[in-house]
Amino acid sequence: MNDNEIEHHLNDPTQLERLYRQSPQAFERQFNHCFEKDPSNQILQVWYARLNYRASAAVKRSIVPMLWLCALASIIMKLPVMFDIDESWFFERFLSLAVALPLAFYFCGSSLKQTPSKVVLAMLALFTLYFALIPDNSNSDSLIMAHIHGPLVLLSVIGLSFVAPKWRDAEQRLNYVRYLGEMLIYSVLILLGGMVLTGMTLGLFNVLGWDIDTWYMDYVVVSGLVSAPIVATYVYDQILNGQTKFATVLSNVFSPLFLVTVSVYLLASFGEGSNPYLDRDFLIFFNGLMLVVWAITVFSISGKNGSKSVSKMDYVNIALIAVTLIINTIALSAIVYRWWEFGMSFNRVVVTGANVLIFVHLCLILKAYLGYLRGTKSSASLSNVIAQYLPVYSAWSAVVVFVLPVLFRFG
Repeated sequence: MNDNEIEHHLNDPTQLERLYRQSPQAFERQFNHCFEKDPSNQILQVWYARLNYRASAAVKRSIVPMLWLCALASIIMKLPVMFDIDESWFFERFLSLAVALPLAFYFCGSSLKQTPSKVVLAMLALFTLYFALIPDNSNSDSLIMAHIHGPLVLLSVIGLSFVAPKWRDAEQRLNYVRYLGEMLIYSVLILLGGMVLTGMTLGLFNVLGWDIDTWYMDYVVVSGLVSAPIVATYVYDQILNGQTKFATVLSNVFSPLFLVTVSVYLLASFGEGSNPYLDRDFLIFFNGLMLVVWAITVFSISGKNGSKSVSKMDYVNIALIAVTLIINTIALSAIVYRWWEFGMSFNRVVVTGANVLIFVHLCLILKAYLGYLRGTKSSASLSNVIAQYLPVYSAWSAVVVFVLPVLFRFG
């Protein structure tokens, strides 16, 4: 970079950004020379603020509440020991609450007295009261499904705290989807690092002859497991300012691979005579495969972020949606067959509802995507199709948890 290159392109923002990205260190050296010569220049003042901004003070202020929230999650995990509560009963109902409650507090922040935050707290209280009062019956299909869908309800509650007060804003809902993907990735990385630290710690103390395995697992490891999503949220929100796109990148990497794998698997499974109409386990696997492919597609689309150009990845997503619709259609027809042969059951009601919701959503996404490829719809409208449908999933999970078990008398 020449000494006067910044001065020559001072009125060209695009070129200045290009120079900075080519060599940030060289750019800063030359910038300091320019700023000393003309500190009153507004363009240089903007760049000075950008280059010299440090978030350390904000980090120091925000890390203490994060640590308190991690402590809250750890305390919730220790409630069975503190109050002599049956651990299997407690964790079956409230394990997800140990993470959801601190995350809801994190996003509510200083707005706990505002209406959206009050609604979030009321929903968490209702969730806690409901699961504390429902019967303890491990043979009940409705209760098993309620426990499975309970974390989904809590995800909706966390989402409400995330988007409030802009809960009607589709873009804000999509930001929540992006956050979930990033938080999951960072949580996995944090847990992997924790596994390495645990192995080293136990090994070092065993060399000294100290047996801390039980204590370390009961307190440090348990606290680390429930604190990982909270720390991951803090890293994504405060340190990285929500700017990373790992979830989108991974979705784009795995979309073609999943497209090939799922297509070959479909052909191979039917070639081998697998029958989802008669094989219940195969039908369950089919539904799980559909959910994974749906999630990859949603994360891939959510990362387009206003892009106007059509890329090869868009055609991969179209094909992946089409394959998922085929899987969904087969699964739905198999479920209808099982209704016809074996009658109604709680599990069939829930699975049918979930499949219908995903099928409708995928059709809407496919329609919007085709419009995007033809140029009649923007990428923003494509993202809106995803964001505007999210409350439907929230409503269905709430119905499965709170309404259907009551209608089926917790049977």
